[in-house]
Amino acid sequence: MSNIKFDNIGDIAHGLETEKHLGKIIRSGTPFLVLGSTRREEEPEVEKIILDIHRRCPDTVIGLFPRHMHRITYWKEVLNRLATSWMLRSQIEKSVPDGTVILWDTFGELSSAYSLSNGAFVGGSLAPLGGQNFLEPLTCGVIPVIGPSWQNFAWVGREIVDQGLVHVASDWKEVANFLVQSLEKTTLRENVRKAAFMYMKNRQGGTNKACRLIEKLLNET
Repeated sequence: MSNIKFDNIGDIAHGLETEKHLGKIIRSGTPFLVLGSTRREEEPEVEKIILDIHRRCPDTVIGLFPRHMHRITYWKEVLNRLATSWMLRSQIEKSVPDGTVILWDTFGELSSAYSLSNGAFVGGSLAPLGGQNFLEPLTCGVIPVIGPSWQNFAWVGREIVDQGLVHVASDWKEVANFLVQSLEKTTLRENVRKAAFMYMKNRQGGTNKACRLIEKLLNET
């Protein structure tokens, strides 16, 4: 039977007000990438991704979302050391200059940031940590990039990679390459969303099947 986790995935209604507010911070047409749910063990690789993207695409705004808030202090030190232009999300009220790294120190805006981004990397996957939820950007219409470690979400199936709905990179260089490619080509967000939900819909129904079997066994006893 299908994994019942597919039945928990629906057509998520994202926070339109939040997206509208973020739209004032990230101007329309600004190249914008998200590095989401990054973990401590992969931070040196994430540093390299940031440097490489800004070397190749210096106007890109990068939204950096550490998975755990206590890593904000670390990232402040790193971004200062890298001499990178950066701002805390909590201190931004108007549009940010091109080439800024936004260090996200507030909760509840990751999905909305995905919805506005040209491309996204989902962390917990460059180090052997099993990966984080790459379905979230996908339901926002963004084909995510992940590292080689994603066994926590192996239940989704390798077919999602084969269909081009997720890019799996072997190292930080490939992550950066995929992200730069997402800036250079336009993929219709609605087409990605439709393909993603079709993939998931075709694998739903496990919960219903399990409940029918449990009911049958209970009735028999």
